[in-house]
Amino acid sequence: MSDEDQKKLGDATLLVAGCGVGSLIAISAARLGFRKFVLVDGDRVELSNTNRQGYTSKDVGSYKVTALAKKIKHINPHAEIKKYRVFVDIKNAGKLVHQSDLVIDSIDPDAAQAVIAMHRAAQKEHKTIIQPTDVGWGAMVQVFTPESISYEKMIGLDPKKQVEEVSNEEAFSKFVEFFVKLMPPYVQAIAMEVAEGKRPHYPQPVSASYLVSALTVSAAKRVVLGIPVKVAPDYALLDPDTILNPNE
Repeated sequence: MSDEDQKKLGDATLLVAGCGVGSLIAISAARLGFRKFVLVDGDRVELSNTNRQGYTSKDVGSYKVTALAKKIKHINPHAEIKKYRVFVDIKNAGKLVHQSDLVIDSIDPDAAQAVIAMHRAAQKEHKTIIQPTDVGWGAMVQVFTPESISYEKMIGLDPKKQVEEVSNEEAFSKFVEFFVKLMPPYVQAIAMEVAEGKRPHYPQPVSASYLVSALTVSAAKRVVLGIPVKVAPDYALLDPDTILNPNE
């Protein structure tokens, strides 16, 4: 990248909505040259987060946005960071999107109303959203622009429906139904077990978190620099376990 490219990254404000896996995305973005961040998450760091997120055992008990802001500052003391110890919801989505130039949607997909409210706010303000998803040992990223298909339409929800009327359960079911078709077979089986309540949670190994971080930051770089990028419903999917399988 040129000096001019680096300046564009440094001048762009990145909204990281959800600082779980989003923590590694923010850290990688800071290392690439992004300097302005809006960090949003109401959760505190738990010990179980340390297998895949950008935190250590020393961060346990701290708010994620607070711990993450410190890590970004250790990378770049000149970083400009706004921290919001809240969850994205219908009421604050628009205000948060308004503060940013580019949105990283790393909200848990079962919080469907929040996801939809944020995507609608981004469309209204003609801003791009990058949505990272960990997929087994690998990762997938989709980019939603003002011109691309919307997240709601893509997964089969009515885009004219009021956000308040959207059922989180129905929307999450639609999310799983859509994305499971794109997943490798070994991930499909696990995802369906989670959706059917047979498995308490979706396993998230570290390789997926780092891959989704790399894909997301690469996409963010292309968006900010005006380089063409795949947009939804197209996607970027990389699974190292499948690539390494000699039988594939």
